[in-house]
Amino acid sequence: MKRIVLGSLDYGLSFGVDRAVRQLLEMGHLSAAGCLVATDLWSRDYKPLKDLTPVLGNRAMIGLTIALSGDRVLPMSQRMQGLRGGVMPSRGWIARRAFVRMLPDEILIEEMRVQILAFVSRMDVEPEFIALREGLMEYREIVRLALAAVDAAGLVTRPLLIAADHDSHRFRRLKKDVALKGYGLLPRGPALPEVADTEELHRLVRGHFDGLADMTFIPCIPGEVDDRLRRDEPKPKLAVRECQRLVLSSRRFFQTLDQKDVFLN
Repeated sequence: MKRIVLGSLDYGLSFGVDRAVRQLLEMGHLSAAGCLVATDLWSRDYKPLKDLTPVLGNRAMIGLTIALSGDRVLPMSQRMQGLRGGVMPSRGWIARRAFVRMLPDEILIEEMRVQILAFVSRMDVEPEFIALREGLMEYREIVRLALAAVDAAGLVTRPLLIAADHDSHRFRRLKKDVALKGYGLLPRGPALPEVADTEELHRLVRGHFDGLADMTFIPCIPGEVDDRLRRDEPKPKLAVRECQRLVLSSRRFFQTLDQKDVFLN
């Protein structure tokens, strides 16, 4: 039996997304949720997830999605707020500086430390995994800073790190780097297909997990469309969120996993 970690990495983005994620976790149709603490909703919507965690037990991992770039998130540390005029930099800005090793190390470490502590202070537990928004974990320089932030936050446990396995050589090297510091690495596989037709998604899911390594993390974006999402996202993406929510919550989806001998870990 193959174990797959199926998870949403944007809990805290909107009430509709958060409701869908909690429902799927409770059903056992999701096995991980990554929390975005740099949104304005986190301080309000953490509570329903926290109340759910005793019910979940070991059936799901609750972790942290650190945001250093992108929209709908704001810097939490004072120095990060001053870096780009109070907004997050773009992914490209971060990536270019990571490539030439010219990142503002201390500023990014502090921002990540503050986000880690924002998770711990609300959830009263340490994150079981850490992901970086927009796939920034693929850069060794940023991983180095993330590990420094975990140390600076004083975490007792070593969270798993989620990194894309696009380049096997790069992934193996990264896995070796983090293992030397006592961390484990989950390979991030191909995201759940972003289609808007439920029948097509059911069909695609049947082959989506073929050939993946054990314990591969599969990102998905289920959501119940609400006013915030309508304001912030284009209609095609809203349709994808609804489609994924309907398919993942269906009995047919779980039957497909059973037929393919896939276990949600």
